[in-house]
Formats: sequence, structure tokens, C-alpha cells
Amino acid sequence: MRESKNSDRLILETFIARRLGGGRKAGIMLRVATLCVAVSVAVMLVALGVVNGFRSTVAGKVSGFASDIQLTARGSGNSYETLPVVYDSLLADEIRSTDGVAHVQRFAAKAGIIRGDSAIRGIVLKGFAPETDTSFLHRQMIAGRIPTYTDTARNREAVVSRALCRSMRLRLGDKFEVLFVGGESPRRDRLRVAGIYDSGMEEFDRMTVIGDLGVVQRISGWGRELIGGYEIALSPDADPDRTASLLAETLHPAAVLDGWGAPEPAERNGELDISTVGDRYPQIFDWLRMLGLNTAIVIVIMLTVAVVNMSSGVLIVVLEQTRTIGILKALGMRNAVLQRIFVLRSVRITLRGLLWGNLTGLVLCLVQQYTGVVTLDPESYMMAAVPVRVEWWQVVCLNAGTLAVVTLAMALPTAIVARIAPDKSIRFQ
Repeated sequence: MRESKNSDRLILETFIARRLGGGRKAGIMLRVATLCVAVSVAVMLVALGVVNGFRSTVAGKVSGFASDIQLTARGSGNSYETLPVVYDSLLADEIRSTDGVAHVQRFAAKAGIIRGDSAIRGIVLKGFAPETDTSFLHRQMIAGRIPTYTDTARNREAVVSRALCRSMRLRLGDKFEVLFVGGESPRRDRLRVAGIYDSGMEEFDRMTVIGDLGVVQRISGWGRELIGGYEIALSPDADPDRTASLLAETLHPAAVLDGWGAPEPAERNGELDISTVGDRYPQIFDWLRMLGLNTAIVIVIMLTVAVVNMSSGVLIVVLEQTRTIGILKALGMRNAVLQRIFVLRSVRITLRGLLWGNLTGLVLCLVQQYTGVVTLDPESYMMAAVPVRVEWWQVVCLNAGTLAVVTLAMALPTAIVARIAPDKSIRFQ
């Protein structure tokens, strides 16, 4: 019986809220409030989509160049050149079996200098092994091909960035000489441009040259059994810090690097350091975290605008319905019920604004995501178009949060109902 009465009361309140109109001023203000909610939701959705896009794109490119996790010799730190370690296939299998690890590959790198007719550039020759996953590099290729590297013969073909080709005036098929300093005496080698890539990440493009692991081993004076370390690619849903901790427990490395590359104490019975991509490039990932803070500020501002405009609209409706409120009070309706009626009215307006805001914001995000119509300067922003990534759980949370915040905020402007006296308000014109 009580449930039936509550249901009837809710139906009555909803009916009154739906039929509750207003004068011309109230109608205009309610349209403005609806528009403000719609614009606020659209702006928040676009802001979230763009920030998600920047985060995933930049983080993906950095991980593509530097891998999610690296295992290098103790004492290598964050330098481009690492100390040699002996390749251990059993260790590689153990790494591969760790939860969250998708791929393991050998690598080595050597710093060098390219001298052209009009410029000198410092580069890092990164050696690819036969098992290296080249899917990321394939997506960045703009000309030529990625050479095939094997363990049986050294290949002097290389993949060079477009930025480096421009500065050194190199084209496909051109040969270039690289001077490698270090060791007992400088070494020279001649490589040929087999492919050209452009990732938009200037910090990496201007100095990274992709070559054969065997060439790097020869230049470094290493045997075939020595490598610079292991690069680990993670599954899409894996957490780098958690996986690094699992590797630390499993492999017992000498140290686990912190965010600035300083070794923290760990078990000393191993010879490898573990570092995540966030450890090696903290400035980039700190910048990405700052983007999240900017998005939070935008959301707070947009919610404030929506609440203020909704409050103004509801206040005008209450003032224009003063006589109706007095009559309902005279008939015995309590203040709490009247307040709920106006809150329900604001909920209807908010839902209408959410509908239009979602349509506008999601259409803008999806159009940009699949067409890239809004472009950027790659040299300044590290990508050719504004990246957008829609996370549907964020869309649901944003809508639920907006509805909850606006509804709760309406408790204040609707509280004016309690101050309206029936005897005076019925005579109110």
C-alpha cells in the first residue's frame, strides 16, 4: 500500500512538473539554460576526447620508439648507449611468460655523427634484430621499405627520418657515412637509405636511425652473443609499473630505476636494470598528466556555467509561478513536495540539454577521429591532425555526473518555495 501511494505521488509530481509552464521570460531563460547545458556537455566531451587522443597518440609513439619496458645492463642508466649483456634465450622465455608481456626483442644502440656537405648531425643508430616487431615503424613509413635483418649476414640498409633526410639532403637509395666515436678508436661505416619515416616526434625523428643489430655489434666491437638489452612490449591493458614489479620479483635485477633514472636499492644478485618508458621520458609523461589537470579545470568551469544558468532559469520559473505555488499550498501541498516538483522540472531541462550536448559533442569527436579534418603543424604538435579518442565509460560518467551535480545544485534556488506565503501569493499578479 505504501509503495502504491509513493508511486501515485511521484506520478502526480511528475505531471505537475511537466505541465508547469511559465511566462515569456521564463521560457527564454529555460531555453538559455538548455542551451548552456548542451554547450557545456559538448565542450566537456570534446575536451575529454582531444586529451585522450593526445595521451594515447603521444604515449604510443614514445613507446613505439623506446618500448614499454627495457632491461639493460647495470650502470647503463638512461644513456643512448648501453653496456653489453650476454643474450640468454632462457631469460627471454622467462620474460615472455610474465603476465602482461606481449613481445620481447633484442636491441642495441650506438651514438654517431653524420657529416654532409652543409651540415653535421648527431644520430643514434638503433639496431633491429630479426624478431623485432616493426608494426609501429610500418605505420610511420612515408617512402621506401623496412629492410629485412637476419643473424647470418649484416645489412647496411637503414631507415632514416624525413627530418634528417631534409637536413642532410638525403634521398632513397643514397649512401651516407657515419662516424662512431668511442672505444679504442673511432669507427666509420657507410649505410644506405632504404626507407624514410615521419612520426612527428621531433625529439626522436631528428636523431633516430634504424639499422641492423649486427652492424651495431660490429661497430661496438661486440660478438654476436652480446646485445644492448631487451625491449619489452606490453599488452594493451597491462600496467607498465605493475609489469615492471613482476619482472623485478621474477628476474631479481640489480636495481629498478625510479622516475629520474636514479637506482633504488633492490636485490643484488642480478645484472639487469628495469626501466619503464615513463622512467626514461618523465618530462613527456608529466606533460600528459598536466593535460588531465587542464581537462579537469575545463569540466569544473563548464559545470559551473551550467549550474548558474540553470539556477537562473529555475528562479524565474518559481517567481512567475508564485500564484500557482500559493494555490497548491492552500490546497495542502507541503514545501518539500513543491521543491521536488521544481527540481523535477530542472531535471527535464537538464536531460534535454544532455541529449543535444551528447549529439553535438560525439558527432564532432567522431568526425575528427575518422577524418582528421582539423589539422596541426607536425613540427609543433608532433602530429598532423588533432587526435581524438572517445572513451565510452567516460561519456557515461560525464552524463551521470552532470545530471547529479545540476540536480543537487537546484536544491538552493528551489528553496525559495518555502518563503512564499499562500495568502499573499494568491493575490500576486
